[in-house]
Amino acid sequence: MKTKLVLVLMLCALAASNAFAENTPKVVLSAFDTYKASGYNEAFNVLLKGSPLESDKTTMMNLKGGFTQIEAMYGKMVGYEIIKSVMISTATNRTYAELRYEKGPVFVFIDSYKSPNGWIVPRMLFHTDAEKIFPEDMISKK
Repeated sequence: MKTKLVLVLMLCALAASNAFAENTPKVVLSAFDTYKASGYNEAFNVLLKGSPLESDKTTMMNLKGGFTQIEAMYGKMVGYEIIKSVMISTATNRTYAELRYEKGPVFVFIDSYKSPNGWIVPRMLFHTDAEKIFPEDMISKK
């Protein structure tokens, strides 16, 4: 009986996680999958294609420098979880996620915009401190 209950709970958690992924623009999911398989340089090529950030060399240098530091401290990225994906409007989505590394998590939000040419990413923010990324109501304080 306990085994069945555990299995049901695991399936419910997986279904909830998939529900968030269904609302997440494909560009974000593709970038996370690319990061896991090929590293952050390739992931940024996927994530920022067509974005206003794509041609901003300073932003690209800062993003890549940040992920170089994260990997130096936390090791290789081993997975991710979409925590919440919210449609802010019919054209704007915000995805909250946890990137999982060998030695700890990094939290991220990615804003996606539905342009005439498809979903693009005009803004993203990442931090090792969840409170810097998630709204207060998403973090339970004890």
